[in-house]
Amino acid sequence: TREGEEMLFWHEGGVDIGDVDSKALRLAVPLNHDVTAEEITASLLTHVPVDRQPKLASFFVTLMKVYRELHFVYMEINPLVVEKSGKITPLDLAAKIDE
Repeated sequence: TREGEEMLFWHEGGVDIGDVDSKALRLAVPLNHDVTAEEITASLLTHVPVDRQPKLASFFVTLMKVYRELHFVYMEINPLVVEKSGKITPLDLAAKIDE
């Protein structure tokens, strides 16, 4: 949006996820604001096991920085796998960059 980015997250992914827009948790991130791990955890990760939240929140903070620095206008990751070891692997990604 003109005011900033909107992050959507749903804790279940895959081919049969259905209408993400109606299910996903949302976090509005104003243009002049650097999103924090605490904001992401409180807004988006409420359905994620507590032991996985810090690593995932850190991943999203870094992802938002990269998103802005490289002038992305859209990014979708589905599915995003978080292993018990903490390793995070995006299995599929679609994105657009403003050139």
